[in-house]
Amino acid sequence: MTLRGRLFAAMLGVVALTLVLTVALGAFLTRQQVDRNQAATLARRADDLATRERQRPSYVVESYDLGAARVLLRRREEFNTIIARPDRASDGKLTLDDRRYLYSYRPLPQRGLLLLRPTGGTFADWGPFLRDLVVGGIVAAIAAVAISFWLARSISRPVRRVAEASRALAEGASPDPLPVEGPTELAALARAFDDMAAQLAASRESERAFLLSVSHELKTPLTAIRGYAEGLAEDAFDPQDAAATILLESRRLERLVQDILDLARMNRREFSVRREPVDLAGTAHEVVRRHESAARDFGVTLAAEGDEAWVEADSDRVLQVASNLVENALRETPSGGTVTVRAEPGRLIVSDTGPGLAADDLPRAFERFYLYDKANRERRVGTGLGLAIVRQLAHAMGGEVTVHSAPGRGASFTVSLDRVPAQATVTTSR
Repeated sequence: MTLRGRLFAAMLGVVALTLVLTVALGAFLTRQQVDRNQAATLARRADDLATRERQRPSYVVESYDLGAARVLLRRREEFNTIIARPDRASDGKLTLDDRRYLYSYRPLPQRGLLLLRPTGGTFADWGPFLRDLVVGGIVAAIAAVAISFWLARSISRPVRRVAEASRALAEGASPDPLPVEGPTELAALARAFDDMAAQLAASRESERAFLLSVSHELKTPLTAIRGYAEGLAEDAFDPQDAAATILLESRRLERLVQDILDLARMNRREFSVRREPVDLAGTAHEVVRRHESAARDFGVTLAAEGDEAWVEADSDRVLQVASNLVENALRETPSGGTVTVRAEPGRLIVSDTGPGLAADDLPRAFERFYLYDKANRERRVGTGLGLAIVRQLAHAMGGEVTVHSAPGRGASFTVSLDRVPAQATVTTSR
């Protein structure tokens, strides 16, 4: 049975019970009120009859009916068994011949006047009141049924919406925000579900973005390992140089895998970084060495410039940043162009002679997939995650990345990092 059906049935039961109790209590109170009204009427009538009888000289004992009341005129001594004080006027109830009566007694000279009327009257006396009460109860019951149906629907509808949205959320969909309406508790339920759905969507997006970033980063070392392995098979590289590069890239792969394990074990959604002195000039020459083969294939000149420039960062992450920027620059630069990696104090600059970026694209250049979607479909730029990863890693190392470009004048990406103090630089150089 549905929640709405149960609520409606429960409310109907309450309405039915309330209606029965109301009619029963109303009937009892109606009879009581009828008795009170009849007692007052009986007392007035007794006063009128007593006044009239006092004006009559006759002392004849009489007994007659006056409307629905029975009137007894007798000597007062004969009322001793009926009226406790026949010498005083009184009103109330008494039992006579095993029947209950309303009475009004008035003493007269040498006799008394007693009016009797059955308690509760007849159905004709109180029946119309009961009929009106029943009709009113039926009308109220119909209204209560309609209100009960509306209340049951208004309570069950928000709960049903939450249940449907929960099923959609469990199936991986993103349900629309629930309307916050109704009683305080139901509005709080909808608000709590919307908050939970928003947090879950953010969590899913964060995990998805992290895994996409990691998978994107896996491509670079795998490409290097495969290239050097193929070069070794063709005797194109010195075995020691190739082995050193393969070992270095294998360690990089190991670290990326460790990031994934950290995410699974610690529910972390960001890369871990170290803080150590890093020579940006050395990073520039290393990234040029790794990508010079790809540069030759593109017909692009790739060069490193600058002297020692020490910063406090993570050497592996700085190399990742430089690699992503160089890969994007090589893909954007036409044949015959130039890509330059320049080290300056506290800065690593990757510039190219490619087509550049429009002014409207600069503020969103580091958003995931933005430039990927803007690029010519015949010449996609990576997977659309490289620049986003660059910004994420730069921020993780306490730095910043910016871009300067103009259409037809190439682009220049600058990674700014914290400089190492002079004393630490001298110690590191030694």
